[in-house]
Amino acid sequence: MGRRRLSQRPGFTLIELLIVVAIIGILAAIAIPNFLQAQTRSKVARAKADMRNLSLAMETYYSDHNKYPPEYLFEGLPETTRVMRAQAHLTTPIPYISSIPLDPFKSRWEPSLYWYYNWLERYGRLVNVNVHFHPGTAPWYDQVAAYMLTSLGPDYQANFPIPYDPTNGVVSIGDIVRLGPGGKMPE
Repeated sequence: MGRRRLSQRPGFTLIELLIVVAIIGILAAIAIPNFLQAQTRSKVARAKADMRNLSLAMETYYSDHNKYPPEYLFEGLPETTRVMRAQAHLTTPIPYISSIPLDPFKSRWEPSLYWYYNWLERYGRLVNVNVHFHPGTAPWYDQVAAYMLTSLGPDYQANFPIPYDPTNGVVSIGDIVRLGPGGKMPE
């Protein structure tokens, strides 16, 4: 019995290994963007559901107190503190909602609350959404609302009054917005 030659040993050649690595790379290049888009779509759905739940809690609060939670606009508070104090009315002393949801798009490093604007407190009436913004920039420009909840959306930038539209790509510009009574946003 003689020694076996090296070429007769079982195993893969370098070419075969390179082909397998190339195939895995191609599959990863296809799968990763789809995974990231699915992640973004789930965050958008979560933001819309959270704002729907907050809106329901605010409507219940309104039925008990005949006003929406105060905005603390005139106390010179930072945005996050102001919104936190306003939404705290929804959890204590009566729990209209079990906990205040965090906006998944507010910041990549520090998740924060959904922005809240109480138009009734600011102006004493339902107002056009265009009170502070330039005309003709959104299809729902002339809608009136009692309050507004907003999320930065997948681009992580404040683009109001541009509404988020996933038909422009999953990570398109625009804010996710929910208007209170008197207003209607496209779903």
